[in-house]
Amino acid sequence: MVSDFRKGRYNLMKIYVGIDIAKLNHFAAAISSDGEIIIEPFKFTNDADGFQLLVSKLESFDK
Repeated sequence: MVSDFRKGRYNLMKIYVGIDIAKLNHFAAAISSDGEIIIEPFKFTNDADGFQLLVSKLESFDK
């Protein structure tokens, strides 16, 4: 049985995420393979709440 992915039924978009790490705060941004800004640069803290913010922004494109 061939998966739907291999049959070409899904259109996948590549997203490149850049993260500038530091001790207290980090910055992240994301672009598409075409260079389109997907997520504007934003600051997040170096704690669970900050990383949850990062994950939630990235998950918003998993639809």
